[in-house]
Amino acid sequence: MTSAIQLQGEAAAFGCKLSIEGAELLLAYLDAMLEENRAINLTAVRDREAAVMFHALDSLAMGSENFDLMTGNCLDIGTGNGFPGVAIACLFPEAKVLLMDRTLKKLKAIERALQVAGFDSNQFETIQMDAAEALGHGYRSNFDLITTRAVGPPEEMGRLAGPLLRPAGRLLCWLSDGAPVQETLPGGLERRSEVEYTLPAPAERQRRLVSWGR
Repeated sequence: MTSAIQLQGEAAAFGCKLSIEGAELLLAYLDAMLEENRAINLTAVRDREAAVMFHALDSLAMGSENFDLMTGNCLDIGTGNGFPGVAIACLFPEAKVLLMDRTLKKLKAIERALQVAGFDSNQFETIQMDAAEALGHGYRSNFDLITTRAVGPPEEMGRLAGPLLRPAGRLLCWLSDGAPVQETLPGGLERRSEVEYTLPAPAERQRRLVSWGR
């Protein structure tokens, strides 16, 4: 069973500096999320070791030194099971993270899992909302970092995220290997940096993480 030290080492292979405390919190959340998954469909990945790779380690790719991220105020669009949003807090303890999803029961499960894992409640907020509605709720130019994983194509995410980002903010999108990477996105965003990486067994999958900004 993957330990915090092992997860820390796997993350380091991506150029990601994860504290042992952050690794412990992330695994504690993963285990609590998988327990919630018994009653509420948060992920199709039910094997713990596969979930460590597909969710925890995949999310930690944002900590690569290739990315120059401001992480004061962060938004995870379509958070689903809490990844990658929860990983933001584990990598950047100073960050404030808003987890946004359209499904209330998923958000309630995430809240319970965060509490079981022992996170500081002041570090997170959850909100039931479609990202297309966010501008009408006072979120314009509000975020330093917006993440989105397996929610929609980059063009759609740029359209949603562009108006929500602060001037120096970044949008991060996780893409499958071989997926086309646009130089520009709607919302006035330009490609800034990217990493390609391979998730180890049992995932064994090529991945790409790309950032856009102004």
